[in-house]
Amino acid sequence: MPYKVLDIYKDLPRTNCGDCGKSGCFAFATVVYLEGVDPAGCPHIPAEEAERIQGLVIDDRSQGGGKKAPVWDQALAHLQGKMEEADLAELAKNSGSAFEDGVIRLHFLNREHTVRPDSITVSEGPQPSVWVKIFIYIYLTRANGAPPKGEWAAFRELPNSVSKSHSFEACAAELADLFSGRGEALAAAVKRLGGVDEKFGSADRSFKLKMLPRVDVMLLFWEKTSEFPARATFLIDKGILDYLDQEAIVFMAEALVKEIAGESINEVIP
Repeated sequence: MPYKVLDIYKDLPRTNCGDCGKSGCFAFATVVYLEGVDPAGCPHIPAEEAERIQGLVIDDRSQGGGKKAPVWDQALAHLQGKMEEADLAELAKNSGSAFEDGVIRLHFLNREHTVRPDSITVSEGPQPSVWVKIFIYIYLTRANGAPPKGEWAAFRELPNSVSKSHSFEACAAELADLFSGRGEALAAAVKRLGGVDEKFGSADRSFKLKMLPRVDVMLLFWEKTSEFPARATFLIDKGILDYLDQEAIVFMAEALVKEIAGESINEVIP
């Protein structure tokens, strides 16, 4: 019998206490199913129940479900292979990153990441998830050193973006719902990430955020009114494809929403 994320969630306490290190029980159920995390990481279920859940996950995996690590491993290994073959100093130059002592140092979402061909680490806090590592490796191996075009665009204006545009736009919609009537809280959260005010069009609030050394995002926010709900949108430089592909851009938007909301980007699973 299939045993999926929702089944795991139903077998957890569903208190969303966060003692497992995740934002809630559903997030924990997701990593148990997709990443093979031990259910015993929830301190509020008996050991025998954790073993039962793990057994059901293993059974489901044997039927083709569950852990997707092989796909991640292939993507990560491919990118690490490209890193091994590349001139790291040249990658750093093209991406606007620093190169010193044989490693690349770059900031993503206002945190410095130390990049080697076989690893990416941060000095404090949770270490990057496999998806964050893949994202950063994509940036470094794709960067061609071209200067930004200096023109803001909606995601759907980029080539071959139609299939991903709904996911990208949903990120801004989530942010609008979360901060509806809370514009000051949004401003504080954005500035905590290094964002700065930058007036743009008719938006009530607009901010420019440096996501990566050569990738900026413009966040536009309109407060709710008696007639219309709050709304938000993200704009990106028209030259962003010199540094990120379409899927990586969507991941970046999802990660930004998590950070602004005060949650962990390690929970973003494309």
